[in-house]
Amino acid sequence: MRNWAFLGCLFACCLGLSAAGCGGDDGGSDKPTGGAAGKDSAAGGGGSEPVVDNPDEPNGECPLGDVGPQTGQYAPKGKCCYRTSNKARIKPDAATRTLEYRLNYFLLINQQKTIDRNILGSVTINRYDGEEQSILFRLTEPQANGKVVKGTGHSQIGGGRYNCDGTYSFYSDKAAPPDVGTKKIDRWSVAEFETQVDPDKKDQNMVRPTWEASLPVKNRPSSLPYLDDKFQLDWEGESQGFDIIEMPTGEENLDCIGSRKEAKWVPAGKTIAFGRVDLNDTDVIDQLGVNFCQLMAFGRLEGAADHKCQDTPRCEPGSKDCPWQRLPDSLCPVTDDEMKSWGCHLGYNDNPDNAPTVKTNCTKEPPKDINTDKGTSEGQCCDPLAKGTDGLPACNAWLQINEFVAAAVQITDKPTDNLQESCHGK
Repeated sequence: MRNWAFLGCLFACCLGLSAAGCGGDDGGSDKPTGGAAGKDSAAGGGGSEPVVDNPDEPNGECPLGDVGPQTGQYAPKGKCCYRTSNKARIKPDAATRTLEYRLNYFLLINQQKTIDRNILGSVTINRYDGEEQSILFRLTEPQANGKVVKGTGHSQIGGGRYNCDGTYSFYSDKAAPPDVGTKKIDRWSVAEFETQVDPDKKDQNMVRPTWEASLPVKNRPSSLPYLDDKFQLDWEGESQGFDIIEMPTGEENLDCIGSRKEAKWVPAGKTIAFGRVDLNDTDVIDQLGVNFCQLMAFGRLEGAADHKCQDTPRCEPGSKDCPWQRLPDSLCPVTDDEMKSWGCHLGYNDNPDNAPTVKTNCTKEPPKDINTDKGTSEGQCCDPLAKGTDGLPACNAWLQINEFVAAAVQITDKPTDNLQESCHGK
């Protein structure tokens, strides 16, 4: 059963934004804060002062198991089991407010041909319920008189960990080991980017980066660690092009985006990301004997390990002797020049798992002067069979759609340099 529990971790973060979440004694939780990057308590986060003014009582229905704390200021509360209230941190006389969330539920919903949600979904949920996976959001917004106003904000979204004391930390630019993966020591770190905030918009468009501001962040491949049952690094997953495509806003969603009802999570948001073929076709998952690309392409069936994605000729799934169960459907930039010009996008619209959530916005010929803020296409369409049909480039990535529940938490000033230890029994 433990192998299945580990495989459930593969769902995390559209492959790109997650890491197992709990901390040892490495300084990762030394200064709890809700401020933007912990720089200024006037940012609406409370600085290093402990937060005790939570509007809701502890919720005994939260799925804690033996992971604490289960009492006190960091006990899970409210309809989504938040640990620290965003509402309580907002200072009406401050120029900004900072909202911090941890995704308590995050599940891949569109890879059913190869990664079966019915079999592995409950295991994935259990990993998040046990604080073993953490995806963190930090959103700083301008405000006046305690209300959000139109202007410039800042966001950080990425993988982190639980510190076992009720707080969370992003990974630092020194956390990744230099001898595996892409070997870039800063590859687990989470970038901050500028956003445009408009309170008249009541969905994910309330806080959005401009196309120009988001392109370098989205095009930087995100590399995240996945751990074995001894909390040691087994492999790393890669993704590109993360975006939030559904997220309610407003005062009623400050502490909870989604809820927990009758022992089940009720998601209220959705994200997308893209898993590139080349970046996920090298690092073998030790306990499974396949890499993530093989899992997306060929599934869990016997013989999947015999096929490398990049070396296996593409064929129509379901045809005789064709090992492919699902072909890549998206196009991501790979070269430096490409990454300066366009971002990952869906380039083929006949994968039924994607509909109706995401549709293609691509053209047969490479479009010029791409800027989606101005209504242009996202880029060129692609050929999933890699046959050069209609002169199209080969699709080189899979679209991944996840749904989520986000709960208010407290993120520390200092990103953590180390992987977590188990928080069970603490």
